[in-house]
Amino acid sequence: MSALPALDSKVHGTLVRNKDGREIPADEFIVFRPHDNAVLAMLVFYRRCLTETNASQEQLHAVDRLIYRVEVWRKLNPERCKVADVEPGELRE
Repeated sequence: MSALPALDSKVHGTLVRNKDGREIPADEFIVFRPHDNAVLAMLVFYRRCLTETNASQEQLHAVDRLIYRVEVWRKLNPERCKVADVEPGELRE
């Protein structure tokens, strides 16, 4: 477990890397959910940044697949899509 505080104070849990089964410490991940109306624009911008920093084709394809999956999820779940918000008392800080 990491000695540093979690980066994302809105959620908590355990994330495990597919490639080696190792747990990712809470101070090494943030969570963006597909229902957030800003998430697609964020992912498109992230992909552009990857291109500008010469990320591998594998990474670019992975982000392309993620963008596609988020687009599909949003089309199938329009009633769940919304402007991001934080409820009083929701953050763990």
